[in-house]
Amino acid sequence: MHRSILVLLALITGWIVYMIAMLMTVYDGFLSMIFQPIIAMICSLLTVGASLVVGFIFKIPLLGKLWKSTPVPAALMLVLSLIILCFGSSLGLSQSFVHPETNQQITGLHSDAALGSYVALIFAITNWPIKPKKSDAQRSAQ
Repeated sequence: MHRSILVLLALITGWIVYMIAMLMTVYDGFLSMIFQPIIAMICSLLTVGASLVVGFIFKIPLLGKLWKSTPVPAALMLVLSLIILCFGSSLGLSQSFVHPETNQQITGLHSDAALGSYVALIFAITNWPIKPKKSDAQRSAQ
């Protein structure tokens, strides 16, 4: 799999997760459906860009070798972040919010858990370990 496919997959995933979160929290009718997809793409682009920059840490030979040796750390990060995003508030990672119009108390996923899981999910997809092709490995050995 090429890195560009993973970046595209991370962008799409980030957009979808943002839109689901928006529908569950700040959906405000027709105007939300106009502006929120644009904001979702901007947030997704920024998160993928930051993940690519932080992913440069895998250019350090020891870290890169460890990361690329097995997809288990990336898969674990991906699964754990999905579990937190889907079930975090049921697992006790919750926070109380006040609805601005009704002043009603709402309990939802803690904002730090939500943001951290979102970033971890995008990071895991963007920097998914790709083993180099044999032709690439032979060129780098020369």
